[in-house]
Amino acid sequence: MPASPDAAILRQLRDAGDTFTPGAELAQPAALAASISHLTNAGYEIEHHPHLGYRLLSTPDRLIADDILSRLPECRWIRDVLVFQKTGSTNDLVANLARHGATSGTVVFAEEQTAGRGRLGRQWRSDPRLGLWFSVLLRPDLPLAQWPRLTLWIAYAIAQAIRQFPAETVRSPGIMLKWPNDLYASGRKLAGILVETSLGEQPFAVAGIGLNVNHTEFPPPLAATATSLRIESGAAFDRNALAAAILMSIDQSFSLISSGFHNILAWAAAADYLHGRSVSATVGATIIEGIAEGLDPEGALLIRTNDGGRTRLSSGEVTRFSTAP
Repeated sequence: MPASPDAAILRQLRDAGDTFTPGAELAQPAALAASISHLTNAGYEIEHHPHLGYRLLSTPDRLIADDILSRLPECRWIRDVLVFQKTGSTNDLVANLARHGATSGTVVFAEEQTAGRGRLGRQWRSDPRLGLWFSVLLRPDLPLAQWPRLTLWIAYAIAQAIRQFPAETVRSPGIMLKWPNDLYASGRKLAGILVETSLGEQPFAVAGIGLNVNHTEFPPPLAATATSLRIESGAAFDRNALAAAILMSIDQSFSLISSGFHNILAWAAAADYLHGRSVSATVGATIIEGIAEGLDPEGALLIRTNDGGRTRLSSGEVTRFSTAP
């Protein structure tokens, strides 16, 4: 995915740090003037010295596609990044793009969603300029039987990306997986993943991600059940840098879905929030109660039921669980 001219200039300025970069190294004069104008209008503070060149002083606290792209090296799979200031649901938007021929690896971020949702139609609160709310178009060249692996893979990719920010380490025990689609920290929800599929003539899936990043508090009743990276670490995150890290992690781990799924399962086993806990799971109209015993080789949840039997859940929702194993 080639970088846009603005993204290429941002990358060079950021790589230079406090050092001035001569204009001739950035772009031709006319193109450089246009890009610097675009970037300053977007809120970047760029110092210009007539003899030394340009250097980046500060960046705006908003998601910008060129900023995300400027942090991405050559990707094998991520194809396009779009940022909307406001939309109903990024999943709906990406699904519409998919039906009109968008390629696998198209990514849509929104600073604010008015109709964000989670599993079972639950509303997802998408506070503007505090989190990462985005969707990724997937056209996996995989047997349909392996498509349920997508949710676990996305959770793995997000967790691996966050680990790249050592200065903002989430306190022990770190980021945990609450099967099938949530990431937890300190017993509260940090992120949710919603994978929706369309199995028509040209099948595709849309992975929607909601990650709480720079929230310092939540209103009731969410305050008791939700958390953010900032709450857990005590540090604010650069959301453009975090977005790029997650996209790179998704790009680099894509092949694990088919050829290295055991690596994802190993992470899931180590991060399993439900293991050993008393759980109540809903599958359609059926309620299953027992003790969670980990995941099987396909990522399905294993439950030792109260009657001593063992049940395998490849889909469903854990609606209740004990606070401690």
